Amino acid sequence: MYLRIKKLIGTFIVLAFYLLASVQAGNNYFEGLSANGDVYEANKDSISLNTPILFSPKDVGMNPVKLRQIDAIVNAGIKARVFPGCQVLVLKEGKPVYDKCFGNYTYDTIQKVKPTTMYDLASLSKTTGTLLAVMKLYDSGQLKLNDKASKYLTFLHGTDKENITIKELLFHESGLPAYLPFYQMIVEKNSKPTVSAAVKNTEITMVPYKNRINGTDLQYKEGWVSGILSTEYPSQVSDSIFVSNRFHDAAMKRIGNTKLNSKTYCYSCLNFMLLKEIVETISGTTMDVFLDRDFYIPMKLTNMAYLPLRTHKREEVAPTLKIDFIRKEAIQGYVHDMDAALLGGVSGNAGLFASAGDVAAVYQMLLNNGEKDGIRYLSAETCKLFTTTTSVSGRRGLGFDKPVAGKHSPCCISAPRVVYGHTGYTGTCCWVDPINSLVYVFLSNRTFPYDGINMLAKTGIRTKIQNVIYQSMNKQ
Repeated sequence: MYLRIKKLIGTFIVLAFYLLASVQAGNNYFEGLSANGDVYEANKDSISLNTPILFSPKDVGMNPVKLRQIDAIVNAGIKARVFPGCQVLVLKEGKPVYDKCFGNYTYDTIQKVKPTTMYDLASLSKTTGTLLAVMKLYDSGQLKLNDKASKYLTFLHGTDKENITIKELLFHESGLPAYLPFYQMIVEKNSKPTVSAAVKNTEITMVPYKNRINGTDLQYKEGWVSGILSTEYPSQVSDSIFVSNRFHDAAMKRIGNTKLNSKTYCYSCLNFMLLKEIVETISGTTMDVFLDRDFYIPMKLTNMAYLPLRTHKREEVAPTLKIDFIRKEAIQGYVHDMDAALLGGVSGNAGLFASAGDVAAVYQMLLNNGEKDGIRYLSAETCKLFTTTTSVSGRRGLGFDKPVAGKHSPCCISAPRVVYGHTGYTGTCCWVDPINSLVYVFLSNRTFPYDGINMLAKTGIRTKIQNVIYQSMNKQ
């Protein structure tokens, strides 16, 4: 009896010690790795992958000390004002080996980035949103890669785009131009891209031309913009601007009337705008509803949404611009991309907002060949086809971006050629490495306060972080 009581007391002591250690670790879960770089507390608010709460990166063959070099890279970027804050998340074999939030929403506030903070994904929306919908329709047999886009889009009938295929849109080899300035449809031709004297000496003058149509002389065309929400002006692009219900069809008609170039590689947002239109034609519903129903809601992605202000508070979303030159106000919770904004915030090229944890969950599902938490979302065959097929030019996969040889690769030199993912203009990326079972997510609002010179790209911070991840797997 004495030995039994002694053994029971010992068990309680060990259990109490473990619980105390867990609580202490939980109080510091923003820190990712512990002080000695050995024990990791999974970020419970951002991702749920049915993994043990406590584990070491060493358990999956990674060097925790090497991973801590990411901290220095990110902190140097914040100090150099490359971005005010960010989220970095790395999954190895489904386990978060590195998960940290850095900095604040802006340089002049103390609102810290949290695991649940949602960022404007920009073009990362293409593969986290639009492409998922395309894959689902392909999976169900409702769409074929060699289908002509004009089969679903009547506004392409009788144009030189009648023979563009779904595959060409995904490869960015349709012949469509890189960009169409849709904002010209709502502003008067005599509106000049002037900058007021009060801001001439700031970064504001470095904003790309497509976002600089502003100034005190900006005038909207009559009948295209309203300050009041109504059935005639249903698309909200800012707190005080609503666009005509005629805009969408006019924009699609403009794409149809645009001269087609040669069918060589040209990265174009227009390709994914058309894919979104095809998704909605086939599914009979809007793309955001389609994705919520088939992916985001069953996957329990509570911090991933188009038009996030419908479901989240403004302070849950990182701002992207201090001044927008069409909307003439700060942008927070509305998509940064002007074309996507004018198209109602749900566009094929941009519009999705998310936290790093929710982004990682989507790509972990793809890495798992279409399955997550015991639920199948896509077939393994569809996942393999879309994530491994590469165009003849070698530049793109079926919707996904890929590493390429040379200095223009979006990935670090250590990344295998089988890696797939995408980047975003606002300062985002996600890369999946099926050989090493890796998912790497970086989200920031590098466009705040102004999106002039892309210092994130110039400094190569995203690829430097990715390189550290690969170095951490090297045997020491």
